[in-house]
Amino acid sequence: MAIHKKIGRWFNVHEEEIGLFMWTVALLFLVRSSGIFLNNYAETAFLKRYGVEYMPIVNMINAVVTFFVMGVMTGFMTRLPGARLLSRLFIFCGLSVACIRAIIPFGIDLIYPALFMLKSQYEVLLALLFWNLANDLFNTRQSKRLFPLITAGGVIGQILGSFATPLVARWLHLDNLLLVYMVTALAGSWAVHAMGNRYPTLLFQQKKEGPKKKRATMIEEFKAVLPMIRSSVLVKILVVLTFMPNVVIPIMNYQFNFAVNEQFATESGLIEFFSYFRGVLNIVSLVILLFVGKLYDRFGLPVALMFHPFNYMLVFITFLFRFDAVAAMYARMSANIIRTTINIPATAVVTGLFPESYRAMIRPFLRGTVVRIGLFLGSGLILLSDTLFHPRYLSLVAMPFVLAWLVTPFVLKRRYAAILLDLVADDRIDFRSLDAGELGQVFRDKQIQTSLIRRFQRESGENRLWYGRLLKSVSVPDLDAHLLAALGDEPDMQTRIGLIEMLSDQAGTAAADVFSALIETRMPELAVAMIDAGHRISPQTFAPFHQQIFESALPLEVKARAVGSLYTVDPDRFAPIIQGWLASEDTDSLRAGVIAAGVCRDRRFAERLKSLLSTSDHDATLLLVLESLHSLNVTGLNPLVVLRLWDPDPRMRRAVIDVYQIEDETSLKNVIPLLGDDSKEIAGLAREKIRTAGYQNSLRLVKSLSLPRKKLREALFDLLSDMSIKDLDVFRFVQLQARTCYQLMVQARGIRQLSDGDLRNLLAIHLDERVWFTLQTTLRVLAAQDASGRMRMIARSLSSSDKRQRANSLEAMDDILDKSLARLLTPLLDDMDVSERIAAGRRLFPKEFHEPEKWDLFDGLLVSRNWVTLVLTLTLVRQLAVVPDDCSRIQALVEHDNPHVSQAAIELLEHNGFPTRAGDNHGKRSLDSLDR
Repeated sequence: MAIHKKIGRWFNVHEEEIGLFMWTVALLFLVRSSGIFLNNYAETAFLKRYGVEYMPIVNMINAVVTFFVMGVMTGFMTRLPGARLLSRLFIFCGLSVACIRAIIPFGIDLIYPALFMLKSQYEVLLALLFWNLANDLFNTRQSKRLFPLITAGGVIGQILGSFATPLVARWLHLDNLLLVYMVTALAGSWAVHAMGNRYPTLLFQQKKEGPKKKRATMIEEFKAVLPMIRSSVLVKILVVLTFMPNVVIPIMNYQFNFAVNEQFATESGLIEFFSYFRGVLNIVSLVILLFVGKLYDRFGLPVALMFHPFNYMLVFITFLFRFDAVAAMYARMSANIIRTTINIPATAVVTGLFPESYRAMIRPFLRGTVVRIGLFLGSGLILLSDTLFHPRYLSLVAMPFVLAWLVTPFVLKRRYAAILLDLVADDRIDFRSLDAGELGQVFRDKQIQTSLIRRFQRESGENRLWYGRLLKSVSVPDLDAHLLAALGDEPDMQTRIGLIEMLSDQAGTAAADVFSALIETRMPELAVAMIDAGHRISPQTFAPFHQQIFESALPLEVKARAVGSLYTVDPDRFAPIIQGWLASEDTDSLRAGVIAAGVCRDRRFAERLKSLLSTSDHDATLLLVLESLHSLNVTGLNPLVVLRLWDPDPRMRRAVIDVYQIEDETSLKNVIPLLGDDSKEIAGLAREKIRTAGYQNSLRLVKSLSLPRKKLREALFDLLSDMSIKDLDVFRFVQLQARTCYQLMVQARGIRQLSDGDLRNLLAIHLDERVWFTLQTTLRVLAAQDASGRMRMIARSLSSSDKRQRANSLEAMDDILDKSLARLLTPLLDDMDVSERIAAGRRLFPKEFHEPEKWDLFDGLLVSRNWVTLVLTLTLVRQLAVVPDDCSRIQALVEHDNPHVSQAAIELLEHNGFPTRAGDNHGKRSLDSLDR
């Protein structure tokens, strides 16, 4: 466990994620290591046994086959769970390659181009299914944190597989590398099955086949995108940036393979080269992946997009003058590094400028139609040149395309400002898809920033605020000066307030001078905004301005904010003023004191503010008190404010949730209902409160899914997804609920074996009802988890009085749920005797549910959190005159929060002559009604 914790701390993997994370890394390790064995062998065998001159035609056929294979795989993915499909694909890949190994001795040359294509198909399909499965296992927040580490595990697999290839080839013979691939592929299938057994919810949901969408033809894609190409310069640029690389990539790959094939005359020499070269290349990739951030951040986007074509130009020039393995290694390694670190991220940012509706049309067109045309053209050029000149001179064929590719970023740089401003003006830029760093790169160009500033200065009202926020988000230099200049000519007060809020903490004396001039407007809201900004920027710098406010004719509540800020500069002078206000009987003065205490954030005023929570009955004052206590970061307020969590005034609920702390299960249960609050702001605050709380209980959140309000359930699902809680927690919840049901049945049977009596029967019936209620809660959670709605129908049918309908529902439940879940629940829901159910529970939970002795039975019931169970058990123990073996548990119940439980414990202890350890008898109300 210590090693697991160290791994989690080093790599930022949460403790509950470590097991699943390690299995996922191991699975990708097997995918990549097996793929590298097959790749090294297939390329070597193709080049040496079939011929490098056939590579262009094989690549063209492979592109067509890929198109159809992906269509077939998409159909399978809609019908089968991802894990099952991945497992079967591993088996198919391994056995098919083993069959090819079996027919190699027959001398059929066509198996080598077939194997060359299969290795590409298998690599793509296994990676596709793996990442689909990984996306099912981890939510978006986990993905950003864990996927780079998981990818690193795959790269390590490629490194080890690469360096192991020549050793294995020498030990087992070159052709037997195919059998090694079969073994690693079957190991991958086993790993998927092992993950399924360890994490049953991996296969929790069957794939729901949705309506089939007709795949768009190439002509239809052209028709859809053609208007965008005509109207948008950026789309034209993206088409060129996608088309040109895919023309020259086949040419460079052909030259690479031709050069190394000529350099290494034997199969053993060639496979050793492929192995060691790819091993080193993957080590470099691993270093880049783990330690190098976004290199394109250091350049503007247009400049970043120039690196890749410029490097290709160098590659083709190098091939022209030096056509050997050294040039080939430089070509492949430099292209991979620049593509990974600069070109792919930069292109993604440019594509991400468009709104989602535009990207939905552009991306399939670029990645499908444009890529295929480019690859076909590149391969066709190789075929045409095959009989005309040496592959070295293909560099001359490729250079015009590289030159066009290289010119395109220069065109983008020259027209970048106009393109972006047009996108902004037409509201076609998707700012939500860009993070802060990417947004800064998009608007890094000085010309763009100058144009945005001019538009900011020309606009007014909400438009001016919009441009101001954009300028602030891209960190425009000297923005404070532009904001302060705009304050003077902006007529709208709310816009002025918005501009003031944008000022940075470095605004300084220039802002103080502008604020002093604006006091003459005598607008209270504007004055409050200026005071808050001045206090945030520098209380010392703005002290003269705040003194000017204090001496003005503005309302007292406005002056109070200025006094709060002045207190931080001169507490000896202003503390008596605040204390006097807080002690005043006058409501206005009291409110001024509360405001000033909140602004200055001095805890010396905390006790007075807390006392106002208990004594004040004026809601407006209480709102100010809560706001000030929140500013002071005062804790321990839960008992004083808990009842206000459900106040009808949303402002009060909003203020209370700010100061309420989630520190135990009770406080968590109090906040959960606010997730369904009518106010979106309050619901959002409750969500954030739960997500960031020091006390976390994912099981309580999952249990709350059984609550009846739909809005609350939807909010809980969103929160659970955000908090890395997935189907695995649901499985644990069902497992816990099933164990509880079996335990309650054992206890109910033990109670029925006692001497007959009404109280005994009442307790047994109560335990039976708890079993039923626990099952209903479990079914409702499963129904809420099932997006198809089938589980909800089954849950209703299981409560039917018709045995046939119940049996059919159980059968349907077996088909929907994972086998592990169905095995837990079926005995509880099936029509069978209690003893058979208990026997099934003992098989499911070995070493549990033994028949308890009399006191052990009662002792087990006394740990219940259900107060009715506790009261009935304590009363039955007293009625049967059972002498406890240890009265410490009963003595602890004397202090129980529920008065009925406390009273029952006191009466039992007094009946047996034990001390109660209670100062009083809580009124000593009789429980004779229960006896009767």
